[in-house]
Amino acid sequence: MKNTRKRSGILILIAVIAIVAILVFASHIRLVPVLIIKSDRGATIARLPLYDGQFIHHFIHSVHKTPVDEYFEVHGTNLELTKVKYDTYGVGMPSDGGEAFTIENGRFVVTMHRTFSHIPIRVSIVPDHGIIVGGTLFPFTRWVPQESAITLSAGRMLIFHNGRTSPK
Repeated sequence: MKNTRKRSGILILIAVIAIVAILVFASHIRLVPVLIIKSDRGATIARLPLYDGQFIHHFIHSVHKTPVDEYFEVHGTNLELTKVKYDTYGVGMPSDGGEAFTIENGRFVVTMHRTFSHIPIRVSIVPDHGIIVGGTLFPFTRWVPQESAITLSAGRMLIFHNGRTSPK
């Protein structure tokens, strides 16, 4: 009888400690959108947390040799293209098909809402082809060689954080 009470007391103590730990750490755990980059073989090569749910696909246009920025938002497992900004109007550049076509700070801007479950990409031989997250460019060549095929998709991941809104 004494051993049973002792075991019950230990189990209650463990349960209380577990509940306190969950309450303390739960305030530091957050479910955030994540950009998933996969190789042509389907292996995950990068998972980038998107604290604001957004990223920019940045590349240099192969004909105009000027920067192009495609703005995406993550909604669940979908990638939504919301805007394209570019510097040179001409061949291969969008001019319609969006909701608005404007000029902002000397750049052409097409606003749109196009949803994708995944986006296949061939990594450019031109430098600076990659993803901008939180103002930082992550070149695709950080993970794969030029001319590699990759796929972008979205998901969610649990992040342990210390109260900051974005990674440093």
